[in-house]
Amino acid sequence: MGKQKIDRLLAQIKDNQQRDIQNAAAIFTVAQAAVNELDKQAGNSLSAKTLSLAPIQLTKADLINRYGSYNGCRQAAKNAGIRFKRSPRWPQLIAAFNYIEACQTCVDEYIAQYPNPYLKGIKITLSLGT
Repeated sequence: MGKQKIDRLLAQIKDNQQRDIQNAAAIFTVAQAAVNELDKQAGNSLSAKTLSLAPIQLTKADLINRYGSYNGCRQAAKNAGIRFKRSPRWPQLIAAFNYIEACQTCVDEYIAQYPNPYLKGIKITLSLGT
């Protein structure tokens, strides 16, 4: 083989190597974008997972077992921040306790994802239903 042919082959190899590096960089960029998108979706799916969970299904017996009586249940509801327009019946108490844990879980996850030191000492009241 002549010197010119060897020089041409070496130049071709360098050229191919340069193209391989550019292709690898492009592939890496696309792969990184895909990974970032999956991470973003995974973060969102955690909240979606929480929201898709059905509320706990407590019964009147469960509440009496926990709090002793109707009045004990009312006091526990008051301590948990649950308020009623009128004196609640058992179905309303049961529904309130079924939902409070799911609501608190959503709030806790939101605060964990978006912390803010100025939230300390703040209490927010939500209205459920109309």
